Amino acid sequence: MTENGPQEDYQNAVADTWFATAFGDLYPVVYAHRTVEAAAPEAAFARRQVALKPTDRILDCGCGTGRHLIHIAPGCRAAVGLDYSSDLLRRARPQLSPTTVLIRGDMRRLPFAAEFDVLFSFFTSFGYFSDAENATTAFEMGRILRPGGRLFLDYLNPIPILHGLTPYSIRHREGLTIEETRWIDDRAHRVNKRVRVRRGVNLLLTYEESVRLYPQDALIALFEAAGLVIDRIFGACDGSSWEESSPRQI
Repeated sequence: MTENGPQEDYQNAVADTWFATAFGDLYPVVYAHRTVEAAAPEAAFARRQVALKPTDRILDCGCGTGRHLIHIAPGCRAAVGLDYSSDLLRRARPQLSPTTVLIRGDMRRLPFAAEFDVLFSFFTSFGYFSDAENATTAFEMGRILRPGGRLFLDYLNPIPILHGLTPYSIRHREGLTIEETRWIDDRAHRVNKRVRVRRGVNLLLTYEESVRLYPQDALIALFEAAGLVIDRIFGACDGSSWEESSPRQI
């Protein structure tokens, strides 16, 4: 290990099925700063932008532990959360009202008809798959919306990542040591991360993450091809206008 982290071949591609194991029981510990309290202003901003109504039926696609859904569900007629991770859904259940439906499913094949007024996608819950499968996911998001339905998409901004990626970091949480190694796969246009979680000298878990880096014109084209119209773009959930240095594409 050097001061910049372990010596590894950072050009290794991440497995296509990385998401099947990345969102396990320790994921909320790795992302412990992503709390229900931190999600409150993000959820409030999203609700305002979609003009959420008490008659709306909503889907949180990639709901995780339900930290956004808990703030949004009380303001609508019916709320559904979908996630691929049974571990995260299990953590979500006690936080949410019994009337909030939780479903384990794959966003590439959403198990719904055109029945939702609003779809929310928070914290870069998009771009996990191949370009073709990401296009399918965008189509699925549009397909399950009723005519006039609204999509709120919170996705990373690739520009600051490409210019200022932190290749290695280490931190401590709840008696665990969390090491994160990050690299850009230039051929696949993806940002990758390898996470190692240790307790003392014992390695408890290693997993990887990989997200497609869509520039804004490509992201717009992807969703327009799925039948949606982009009417507003923000750079953060504080309502700031999008700039190249913005942390997000919303």
